[in-house]
Amino acid sequence: MRLRADQLFSNLNRSGLAPIYLISGDEPLQVMECADEVRRFARERNFEERLVLDVGNGFDWNSLIEASANLSLFSSRRLLELRLGDKKPGRDGGDVLVRYAEQPPPDNVLIITANKLDKKTQETKWYRILDDAGITIEIWPIDARRLPDWIQQRTQKHGKQINGLAARLIAERVEGNLLAASQEIEKLCLLAKKNEIDVDEILSSVTDSTRFDVFQLIGSALAGDARQTVRMLSGLKSEGVDPMAIYGALMWEFRRLCSLSYSAKSGVSLDELFKKENIKGAERQHAVKTTLHQHTSDDLHALLRTAVYIDRKIKSSDRAIVWDLFQIFLLSLAGNSLIKPEFIYT
Repeated sequence: MRLRADQLFSNLNRSGLAPIYLISGDEPLQVMECADEVRRFARERNFEERLVLDVGNGFDWNSLIEASANLSLFSSRRLLELRLGDKKPGRDGGDVLVRYAEQPPPDNVLIITANKLDKKTQETKWYRILDDAGITIEIWPIDARRLPDWIQQRTQKHGKQINGLAARLIAERVEGNLLAASQEIEKLCLLAKKNEIDVDEILSSVTDSTRFDVFQLIGSALAGDARQTVRMLSGLKSEGVDPMAIYGALMWEFRRLCSLSYSAKSGVSLDELFKKENIKGAERQHAVKTTLHQHTSDDLHALLRTAVYIDRKIKSSDRAIVWDLFQIFLLSLAGNSLIKPEFIYT
């Protein structure tokens, strides 16, 4: 039987424990909390012994059958946990899971946790039989549009209310990281003096959990995401990052971009250049292609003049302007320049 994560609590209270739970997905917090809910419910019903099996290289799948068959010295009811992680059962594991599911021990509950299982895996015999014999829960990430609602619901569980604007502020700060969001909510609910949490409460209590990396900043600019680029740059500035550290990484990537542009103009294919320059990942390759499509060699040459000017300012006593120059440079690279780079030193 397939359930959504938010249906688990009501199903447990209505139908009791199933013999098997298969919980999978690529959102660790939700996978962990679903398993915790089953554990809690089992403990309340005198499942006092818990045995954890981690599936790694060389895992003996027969150990699951042996563990379920062995009589416990401590409790008549036992909770078994099989942690697959990113491993797949394969033929041997699939056979064992089928055998277990066909005759699950009456006094055991088996919790299987796994990373996201693709459609092909969900069509295997062992998955279908586990679904028939117990409960399968597929966890889906919460997208940015739904995250504020999730934050409001989460806050209510802690006995507090949070208004929509404040929930959106937390969602923006944690950038989809549910674990970070959960930690911020717990902290807020402990520190908040009022029942309803507003923006002022957050601004005084919440630490921005986002940590920006210089190369992520450059990647954002190459991807043409002006808003995210400005936000990342502001984060680096607030963290006190040395401008020279940003400049060094920026020039390393920019010089490589100029080299790619020159070689591509000479007729070399981008696929060959990506291999030569060790540029991996479809997302980064797409971003570089987009940037090269937007900017001619002359555009990049103009940006190089801006980079030289930034270098002089970093090494001078007039460093206050450097962050503004970084923003102009990066927005120009992102194709969203509000100021022509060549005018900044006229």
